[in-house]
Amino acid sequence: MPATSKRILLVDDEQLVRDVCSELLSIEGYQVDTASDGLEALSMINKAGYDLVVLDVNMPKLDGIDFYRKVARERADLDGRFLFITGDLYGEGETLEFFCKGASVLKKPFTRKDFLDSIRQILSRPAPPIAPQ
Repeated sequence: MPATSKRILLVDDEQLVRDVCSELLSIEGYQVDTASDGLEALSMINKAGYDLVVLDVNMPKLDGIDFYRKVARERADLDGRFLFITGDLYGEGETLEFFCKGASVLKKPFTRKDFLDSIRQILSRPAPPIAPQ
């Protein structure tokens, strides 16, 4: 098991998806926190430093895209550090436009290899600079 200090926030309203993805990431040595919707994740995002956020697009209370928009305004350190997982890549209007702008997206169902490769690829990018306060 590779040792890593990378911390990942996994947000999905499906318990099975959270359990399987969390287990895969833990086996790879990542520290993983989970949330069942965007509102729960918002309360967690500033309590711990995350290197990556993996999130479902369609969730109750606060969907993945709206969560992303709220976090992106305040957390420049997470720029380019989101992986969207979704069963519907062909959404309508605003969702489709969002994905066409180059968001990192993995379509459900995905393989273990594709999931972990996507995680590694995003984490291998240089970290965004942290703006001075």
